[in-house]
Amino acid sequence: MRTRVATSVLAVLLLLGAAAPVWSGASYHFAVLSDRTGGHTEGVYPRVIEEIARLNPDFVVTVGDQIEGYTDDDQLANAQWDTIESFLGRLDCPVYLTAGNHDIWSDESEQIYRERTGFDPFYSFDHSGTHFVVLDNSRLESWEDDPEQLEWLDTDLAAAAGAERVFIFAHKPLWTQTLALGEDDPLHEILTAHDVDIHFTGHLHHYFSAEYDGVRYVSMGSSGGGVLGSDRSPARGQFFQFGWVTVDDAEHELAIVELGAIHDPDVSTIAVQKEIRLAEGELIRVHPIVLEHGDSVDGDIVVVVENRSPETLRSAVEWSTPDGWSIDPLSAPVSVEPGQVEEVVFRGISREPLFPVPTFSLEYPLSDGRTIRAGGAPRVVRVAEAGELGSAPVIDGRVVERCWSDAGVEDSFYSENGAPGVEGATEFLFGYDDSNIYLAAVCHDPGVDDLVADVQERDGPVYGEDCVGFFIQPDMDEMAVYQVYVNPAGTVFDQRITFDETMWYTTHVDWNGGIEASGDVGEDRWTAEIRIPFEVIGLDAPPQGSVGLNFRRKQPDGWPPADWQVPIDYDPHTFGRLRFVRD
Repeated sequence: MRTRVATSVLAVLLLLGAAAPVWSGASYHFAVLSDRTGGHTEGVYPRVIEEIARLNPDFVVTVGDQIEGYTDDDQLANAQWDTIESFLGRLDCPVYLTAGNHDIWSDESEQIYRERTGFDPFYSFDHSGTHFVVLDNSRLESWEDDPEQLEWLDTDLAAAAGAERVFIFAHKPLWTQTLALGEDDPLHEILTAHDVDIHFTGHLHHYFSAEYDGVRYVSMGSSGGGVLGSDRSPARGQFFQFGWVTVDDAEHELAIVELGAIHDPDVSTIAVQKEIRLAEGELIRVHPIVLEHGDSVDGDIVVVVENRSPETLRSAVEWSTPDGWSIDPLSAPVSVEPGQVEEVVFRGISREPLFPVPTFSLEYPLSDGRTIRAGGAPRVVRVAEAGELGSAPVIDGRVVERCWSDAGVEDSFYSENGAPGVEGATEFLFGYDDSNIYLAAVCHDPGVDDLVADVQERDGPVYGEDCVGFFIQPDMDEMAVYQVYVNPAGTVFDQRITFDETMWYTTHVDWNGGIEASGDVGEDRWTAEIRIPFEVIGLDAPPQGSVGLNFRRKQPDGWPPADWQVPIDYDPHTFGRLRFVRD
């Protein structure tokens, strides 16, 4: 086992000295503190810590994501660790940290993590007959990517063979990509070989659990990180929480403590999560609204409800409309017999702004007798056009060649809350020839003298500066996306993004696709030009139809970016379309 030396104020507050194992079997309590960040909700994390402190645990173990991170500014990262130090210092007990992807995202951030916390990224400790192991998958997408850590774990658990129970902690629930799909898992083989009791994780901000071969897998929900959706029913596991573990002799019990409530650990299982995903992904759906021309909606919106339960589904489809939208009627009853499908038709009319769009929901029964509020929103699909250029533009960032007059132009943008926050009008241009797609952006800016374009190295954090970004899905049937960001200096950040069947994505930053880009700064605007060969994104020639597309302009002042299709996401199901127009 590793020994550690307190090297900072935070470590002095948190660290319990390493000692030889003593398998005493004494009773004790510990709390499992989950994600604070990933879009943290102000004020929640201190309340969770306050409730834990009232229960007076013997110690606390986190499952990662203590800070927001993802910054190249060491001073900012240290300031974020200062905040965590002030929060965790309110606990009168040791706290053992697990590294999340917001805590360690680079070699530099790992060094800061070590210095500020006194913890290695993975380590183990013992308490009253129990062996605890904290693993590090902050930068992993599969345990197969770190055989050395697995070898260390196997050796560590073998040395702790006399422990009465074993608890394992890591940040990402990588088991959802293996065990939950019926596939082999290299970590699980080690856990079962050493009779591990519980494997705790976090990362996804909603709670669920499962058991495989005697090992309980627990993915903790949020202790302050952002929670999506308005339905906070326990079945979804989407409530602010922490775990409370009671160990007495050879027994241990887990309770999931919501702020103001306590739940059984089976409050939401992986089976319930799959049932909810099935309901909202397939059984309750709405036909997409394709906007071939313009940005307004005036027509039918069709909601489809399929019932695969043995009981008649009786509910009502109810709409919530933002400013600029009307739905008629706002509520309509639905009664669907087992095995049947019913369509409910509404009339939708939009005025400015197009986004955000209305949402609908209905009470949907689960197989265990509980109900959830389930639904979604109509997918509004915008369509841009790429014009065939008579000649190839010079990629110098100026956007002055006559050939750009043949390009398609898009100039209306939104944020998730409606209006974007960028200053100055924006136009994006799309063109192509036999071998390339050409992208351009004209970004008017009253503060052009204050542009931020410091990144000069390819694949540096361009996306944190003044920049434009594109998300392209070349094959509408393939789950692969190409992302390109360019700043006013013409510096490129590009990567390829792939997905598995559960939509767990992997980013391939090492992908550099022969993209040529340049930027130029004028008196009241900055411009950018990009050339992408079709072959580097898997196309032999200009497509006959369309490709998936989204694009945006960002400014580094914290205001909402200007997005074309809302919400903007890696997921190609959220994309609009780029249609290739031929003369």
